[in-house]
Amino acid sequence: MPLVVRAKIVDIRADTPKDSDVFLVDTNAWYWLSYPRASVDLSTSQALYPSYLKAAITAKSTLHCYGLTFAELAHNIEKAEREIYANRASKTIGTKEFRYEYQNERRKVVKVIADTWADVLDTSTMLDLDMNSGFMQSALTLFPSVGLDGYDLFMAEAALKAGVTQIVTDDGDYATVQGLTIFTANQKVIQAATTAGKLVTR
Repeated sequence: MPLVVRAKIVDIRADTPKDSDVFLVDTNAWYWLSYPRASVDLSTSQALYPSYLKAAITAKSTLHCYGLTFAELAHNIEKAEREIYANRASKTIGTKEFRYEYQNERRKVVKVIADTWADVLDTSTMLDLDMNSGFMQSALTLFPSVGLDGYDLFMAEAALKAGVTQIVTDDGDYATVQGLTIFTANQKVIQAATTAGKLVTR
């Protein structure tokens, strides 16, 4: 099934951030910007996000994150660190095993996660998120009409409620949410947006 683009799409390769921009930055972009090991093996497309965010910081754009960002960022970093360690040790190591049987590595991972999160908070403001029954009902109402998983559903709903409708992300699923403007280098999304007349040039 083809991607149905309902959001406005901005190609970050052809865009310059402004001081008036207010961005919610998705986890994948924070990961590539702030997690040191991520920069070692970035694809050409992935490398565009740190460059764009650095330009946004220089331009004094406002960057935001949510506490939900920490949960996914921590998960992704732990997975990457476990895989790197397991590869070096020529072993197969499960997530739980890595946490409990490799305490020295666990301490290193916790520090890397904490340092990465500190970098995120140094360049952004964390928005409050009250996941009460009203929020949940609103998110569940949105759910059938978009192509999001549960985590991204909460992020999108929170962004819409906060009025922070500009999202920097490589995740094409956000393109299915009407009312958002997605800043991306995801070529599949950009092509679909061009076809749908949703590509915006600023």
